[in-house]
Amino acid sequence: MYSLHYFIKSKKEKKDSRLNWCRKKRSLLLAIIFLSFLFITGGVIWHYKMIFIKNGHFNYSNLAWFIFIPLLAMGYSYPLIPWNKKSLRQVGWLKMASLSFIWSFTTVVLPLLMHPAQNEGESTTALISVLFIHRFFFIASLGFLFNINDHEEDKQDGINTIAVILGPRKSLQKGKWIVLILNTATSLILWYYLNIQQVIYIIVLLIPVSLLFLLYHRFSEEKDEVGFVILYDGLMILKALLLIFAVLTFSHKS
Repeated sequence: MYSLHYFIKSKKEKKDSRLNWCRKKRSLLLAIIFLSFLFITGGVIWHYKMIFIKNGHFNYSNLAWFIFIPLLAMGYSYPLIPWNKKSLRQVGWLKMASLSFIWSFTTVVLPLLMHPAQNEGESTTALISVLFIHRFFFIASLGFLFNINDHEEDKQDGINTIAVILGPRKSLQKGKWIVLILNTATSLILWYYLNIQQVIYIIVLLIPVSLLFLLYHRFSEEKDEVGFVILYDGLMILKALLLIFAVLTFSHKS
C-alpha cells in the first residue's frame, strides 16, 4: 500500500525529493507492488486452511477481516466512498489516527484472529489490548513527525492536522514530552503484563522510546526526503529487531 500510494502520488505535479526519487524509480515501485502482491497471495494460499477453516467449517469472520482491513488501508490514500471525495489522510484528525490503527491492528490483533489456537480469557484480552495500545502510540508518535515534516503541504491542501494547527515549532516542543511520557508508560505497562523478570526486556522496550525522543529533539526541516523516510521508518525495523534479539537470546533463561 505504501509503494502504491507513492506510485500514484508521483504522477501529480507536486515536487519534493521524495516524489522526485519515486518518479525516477517507478519501475522499482512497480516491482515492489507486484512482488508484494505475489507474496501476500502465496501466503494466503499456503495458509488457507489455518486462516479460513475452523472446526471443519469456512470461517467467514476471517474473510470479512481480510476484506475490511485492505479496504481501510486503501481508504487512507484513496477516497472509497462515492459521495465523499476525501481519503482518510485528507481528514486532519484521521490522518495520524487511521494509519496508527491500521498498522497496530494488522500487526497485533489480526495475526491472533487468524491463528487457529486462539486463547481466550480476560488475561489474554488485557495483554492484547495493552500490546495494541503500546504499538498504536509508537506508530502515532512516528506519524506525528511525518505530519510535522508535511505541514506545509498539508496546509496548502487544507488538511488541518495537529502539526498544521499548532505549527512545527510548538508541535515539536510539546510533542517530544508527550511522546516520551506516553511511550514510556505503555512500555512499562506492557513489561508488567508480559510478566518477564529480566531487566533486558524493559531496556529493549525503552531504547526505541529514547531514540524517538531524540528524533523529536534534533528534528530539522532541512534534510533529504528519502533519508528522512529511511531514518524515521527505520526506527520501526530497529524496534522489531531489538525485541527479536531479546526473545531469542534471553527467553531460554526465563
